[in-house]
Amino acid sequence: MSNFTFIKPIDQPSGSFRLLDWLDTNFRDKNFTNFRCTVAFAKIKPFYKLHNSIQVWNSNGNYSEAIIGVDHKSTSLQALQYAMSNFNSVYILHVNYSTFHPKLYIFYGPRKAVAYYGSSNLTSGGLETNFEGGVLFDFDLTKDNTEFNNLLLNYTTLLNPSVPCTVLLTPTFLSQLESANLLLDESITPTKSPLIPSATKFSTTTKPLFGSYSVKPAKSIPKSVITAASSSGIIPSSAPKAKGRSTSPSTKALPSAPIIIPLLVDGFISQIAPHNNGEILLSKLAVNQNPAFFGFPFTGSTIPKKATNVAYPQRTPDPTINIEVYDSRGALVNFVPNYKLNMVYYTRKSEIRITITPSILAGLGWTLGNPNYPIMVMELSKATGIDYELKFYALGSIDYTNYLTICNQTLPSGGNSVPRKMGWY
Repeated sequence: MSNFTFIKPIDQPSGSFRLLDWLDTNFRDKNFTNFRCTVAFAKIKPFYKLHNSIQVWNSNGNYSEAIIGVDHKSTSLQALQYAMSNFNSVYILHVNYSTFHPKLYIFYGPRKAVAYYGSSNLTSGGLETNFEGGVLFDFDLTKDNTEFNNLLLNYTTLLNPSVPCTVLLTPTFLSQLESANLLLDESITPTKSPLIPSATKFSTTTKPLFGSYSVKPAKSIPKSVITAASSSGIIPSSAPKAKGRSTSPSTKALPSAPIIIPLLVDGFISQIAPHNNGEILLSKLAVNQNPAFFGFPFTGSTIPKKATNVAYPQRTPDPTINIEVYDSRGALVNFVPNYKLNMVYYTRKSEIRITITPSILAGLGWTLGNPNYPIMVMELSKATGIDYELKFYALGSIDYTNYLTICNQTLPSGGNSVPRKMGWY
């Protein structure tokens, strides 16, 4: 009988287990030659993080296949482009007045199989940070073959001729899905919806409806993917090769094409060294990697105090941000809503700087020269009228430690004894 493990809803937010890591490990496991998954929704960011392992999988001649839903416009064009170029076969299942909602991931080979059946979609939240649940199965196919085949039927029955709402994804059909407005385009900023004002965090008269919980951040996007994207605009991929291992109607590998990105991210994380005048040096490396995230190149211009001084490019209008500052205990010590953030590109030194009133960051307890840099998390905001959410963390809190693990790129030291680090997620 197969072994099984229950995944508790608390496991992913706490970081004790994440399905993304399970997938990453199994794509590299030589015991497996076949991968099947069926999900309701898919987005591009998990593919960024799994890309290197998927290329190892494809280079070994293994087979991969997916059935993906497109209900509620929650699967993206970019995710389907990636899957079609890197999997042997991809199918789309959709029917009016019903939602396609299963989430099943299976790896198997001649003697061994593993599977997850639960609530996790192929999205960053579903595989990393959401409160999800499910069951992991481990099969020894020398004795658990009947049980495994019964599980596999949950996938293969969706490909029967009796289920005509399952359609093979081709470039032509992908264009038709896009024309029918069934797909999310992650390169387009979604219409923002109003959220409860963050200022309620400091309200003395309103008791919060829910207690807070520190969710471990999603995994960083690998530096190799970031570097490839910034230098060429594509993620290089190896075409999958079918070896006749499929149990589904089609075993023909679809044509591979380069994956064109703008790099689509949720946020930027960097260690910072705020100057006494409130200036914070951002990374020009980060701006080069993803200029759209920072609204670069800037179209405005600074107004010099003296007519003889040089004017510099400036982002215009100033982005509107919410600022949160957390001390070494992890306590929120300052909150400033609707702050107008000055962003300037100093062309002489190729530096991009933002300026924040020094008193706002006083709660970080940091001084120039200290190598224990605070961390800044810069997220695209989902609130109407707000461009970014900026959160600052002092060394010592669990959030500081969690976010530091995402900083997988080292910045030039600039003469400092300890270089700063940054990362994308």
